[in-house]
Amino acid sequence: MKKIDTDSLEKMAKQKNIDKDKIEKIADNYKGKSESELMDELIKIGKNLEGREEVVSKFKAFLDEDQKKKLDFIMNKISNAEVESKIKEKKSGKKVKKVVKKVKK
Repeated sequence: MKKIDTDSLEKMAKQKNIDKDKIEKIADNYKGKSESELMDELIKIGKNLEGREEVVSKFKAFLDEDQKKKLDFIMNKISNAEVESKIKEKKSGKKVKKVVKKVKK
C-alpha cells in the first residue's frame, strides 16, 4: 500500500477549504452501513459537489492502483446518476408541457 503524505493532503484540504474534523465526524456517521448504503450516499453527495473532478484528481495522487480503481468506479456511478437524473427531469418537463397544452385547448 502506498504511504500517504499527510502534510500534502492537509495542505490540499486547506486550499480547498475542507474541514478535516467535519469530514472525520461525517465518516463516523457511516460506520456500520452496508456497501450499497454507502454507495447511495456517495452518489448523493458527489452529485452536489462543485469542483469534484479537481479534488478527485489531486486526491488520486495519494492512492495506490486498487484504490484508484475503486474511486474511478464510484465517480462513474456518480456521473451515471447525474445523467439519469437529467433524463428524468427532461421527461417530467415534457409531461408538464403536454398537460399544459391539453389544458390550454
